[in-house]
Amino acid sequence: MSSSTYDIAYYYCVSHIPAATIPASRLSNILDTMHQGRPLTAYSLNYLLQQNLPGLYQLATGQISYDAYITALDPAFVASQQIAQAEYQAKEAQRLAREAEYLRSRAALSAASGRNPKNDKSSFGEVSIPAGEFHKADSEAQRKLRRQREREASEAVLKAQRVRQAELAEQRDRNRKAAAATYHVRTSDPDYIVPTSHDIACYYHVNYIPGMVSPPMSDILDALIRGIHLTQDDLNYLKLQAPAALHQLALGRITFDSYIATVEAAEAAETARKARVEAAEAARVARESDPDYIAMMQTRALCREYGIDLNGQSPPQRMTTILRSVDSGNRLPKEDFVWLKTAGKRYFTEKLQKAYHQKEAEFYASEYSRTLDPWNVVNASGHYRKCDQPERALELLDSFATNRLKHPKIKSAVCTTRGGVMRDLGRRPEALQLGDQAHELQPQDFRPCTLLGAVHMELGDFDSGREWYAKAAERGASEHSIDTELRSIFQRADKASRAAMKIFLLAEDPKRYRWVNDKRYQDTAVAGKS
Repeated sequence: MSSSTYDIAYYYCVSHIPAATIPASRLSNILDTMHQGRPLTAYSLNYLLQQNLPGLYQLATGQISYDAYITALDPAFVASQQIAQAEYQAKEAQRLAREAEYLRSRAALSAASGRNPKNDKSSFGEVSIPAGEFHKADSEAQRKLRRQREREASEAVLKAQRVRQAELAEQRDRNRKAAAATYHVRTSDPDYIVPTSHDIACYYHVNYIPGMVSPPMSDILDALIRGIHLTQDDLNYLKLQAPAALHQLALGRITFDSYIATVEAAEAAETARKARVEAAEAARVARESDPDYIAMMQTRALCREYGIDLNGQSPPQRMTTILRSVDSGNRLPKEDFVWLKTAGKRYFTEKLQKAYHQKEAEFYASEYSRTLDPWNVVNASGHYRKCDQPERALELLDSFATNRLKHPKIKSAVCTTRGGVMRDLGRRPEALQLGDQAHELQPQDFRPCTLLGAVHMELGDFDSGREWYAKAAERGASEHSIDTELRSIFQRADKASRAAMKIFLLAEDPKRYRWVNDKRYQDTAVAGKS
């Protein structure tokens, strides 16, 4: 670390900042440029502001002199910097003295022994001078030199403090005289009006601070504007209750012009900040008052409610209309339901499906109350099952007498529906019994066959389940619907049942049932209805 970098950092009282004493660092380069009297670039000036070094910024831009820069600093801090610099210089001088003494000693020893000092690598113990005596004399010389450097450093610090105190007193006196002269000019004006405490506070730009227009602060400000000498108690009170810049003005560390420039810059920055905040608030209010924005936020809220992930995009207008209709408690038209099952299937989430089936179930239940048509019970029960409410379906099925049903088709449909409800409730023996009754009533209907196939599969009777599914396929059930049912059974099965079902299905048709190897089926069983 070069001494010049250290000296420049001490000169500007920033040696406490590590970057200031690191050669070739950004801050040390800026300090070196300033020390050489060369102007800084706008980039370097912005860097000083970013590092919270406003004093250096003002010095670099010529707003203040070096003396004003130093006097604006805390005297105790400046003193500590001076002491640190003196200590550093003393250590450097001590190090150089030791090196010189060492070289002289080596030269003398080498001359006495007839050796070349440049090639002499022997230790001091190999010469005739006793090593202990040599080190003792060297240590004593070092102590004397250190004491001398310490005295010089202390004297330099005291001298610098006296100089700074004198400069501070002179500047404070100049400030006071300038204030008194300005006040005299004002009072000489025939139209002069004695300023109020509020007027004086405004003059110093502190009227926004509580307590500035009442004693004792108002008395201190009045003395300051008149150019009257302030007591130490007044200065102490200013330090505690007033802004730092006003205290520095009263101490004489800055001029009135510098004070005004500082407070006006701070006020301008605060005004700009408030303007940005107000503009942002106005923009927010305007945006949130916009009907399009309100509609957009309502749509996003509905999407969140029904579990629709938009990925930062807006849903189609048709989807927005559907969500608003469902949220209002309306049934979906058939064409919207078809759209959700096809083109809009990515939006047909589980929550939205349940909401749809819930509304359909309520509609058909209401229709049954109005018409007493048993087919409405079948339809309502099917929808209750699809929104995970088999208990409501069973309650509805129990609400009418099945012995009044005459036609085998409706009897079979009721038995199949009731059997599905029993399957959902885990009452599988009853589900098998109802499935058999439905099949006897309508031997050519595939629905009882799919019910029986599903229940046998869930019970682990895979052979019987396969036979019933085969009968269902012969009677019109699609392969897709059967495989969808099998996936649902497989996904809800426990680990052991799933493993057995996997072996059976792969043995039946490894290509058709290859989905059993899907990773999503490798975890523990998924509870609930798929």
